[in-house]
Amino acid sequence: MNARYLFFGGKGGVGKTTAASATALYLLNKLKKDESILLFSTDPAHSLSDSLDVKIGNRLVEVKQHRGARLFAYEMDASLALERFRGEHGKVLAEIAERGTLLDEDDINELLSLSLPGMDEVMSLFELSELDREGAYAHIVVDTAPSGHTTRLLRLPEVFERIVRTLDLMSEKHRYMIEQFARRRAPLDKVELFLRDLNERIASVRKLLYDTEQTSFTLVTIPEAMSVRETQRYLELLKEQGVPVRDLIVNRVEQEHEGCEYCHARVLGQKKWLKEISRAFRGLEFHYVPLQAQEVRGAEALIKVGKVIWNSH
Repeated sequence: MNARYLFFGGKGGVGKTTAASATALYLLNKLKKDESILLFSTDPAHSLSDSLDVKIGNRLVEVKQHRGARLFAYEMDASLALERFRGEHGKVLAEIAERGTLLDEDDINELLSLSLPGMDEVMSLFELSELDREGAYAHIVVDTAPSGHTTRLLRLPEVFERIVRTLDLMSEKHRYMIEQFARRRAPLDKVELFLRDLNERIASVRKLLYDTEQTSFTLVTIPEAMSVRETQRYLELLKEQGVPVRDLIVNRVEQEHEGCEYCHARVLGQKKWLKEISRAFRGLEFHYVPLQAQEVRGAEALIKVGKVIWNSH
């Protein structure tokens, strides 16, 4: 776990938030004095508050300290960030649309409303890259939205790049015309400054997701048919997109208990899927987490789970 950015993803309801929170607390205990960790949620359903048993919300909150090291958490409200972005840059977007003829009406409307599928998620990562601009955190642990949302998110930087390239072409055409009439080099205007900033943001998001030296993606699943199948599809997409996937957490593994017929039936039912997991995800590092007797909530319970996950090898 040397990566700086640690993403946790999978089907909804398999324990991603628990795994992410447990990992953040596990890493906190290994930090030096004055170092810090950020636990960041891009999941619209935000469960960090429930998992940590601390009210967080759309703000940066210090959750815990350990020997001078600090853990911060943030449940990003992506829809608010998107509205703020629209408010700040709506006029520039409108001006870009007026300048060019390379976009049709649907493209312009999509651009002005920023209604591309997955925009909420990419706004979360824009905000995360801003938070990390000074590189203040030793680790950033990201609890992602369920796999369907993240699938859109992974494709969006590429879509954004195509849009920005088109906007750049429109801007260059506009600049060329001004220079021809004015007979001098035109200074960078607000549109070009906006596009430059947008390019930098997209580059930061790409680094967050795809940097093999700094980023590690951990999948979380449970040994049941729907979860295993969806996780397989998710892994294929992540590999196709070039995301560095390294670990697989298999959560809620049933164990035998003397005299418990239900437990025995559950063990038999999971056996087939545990075998399928070991075959389908060969090459990943496996981490098995037994089904817990009580709900995993609060720092103490999460620290125990973190040790189970990461001390199992």
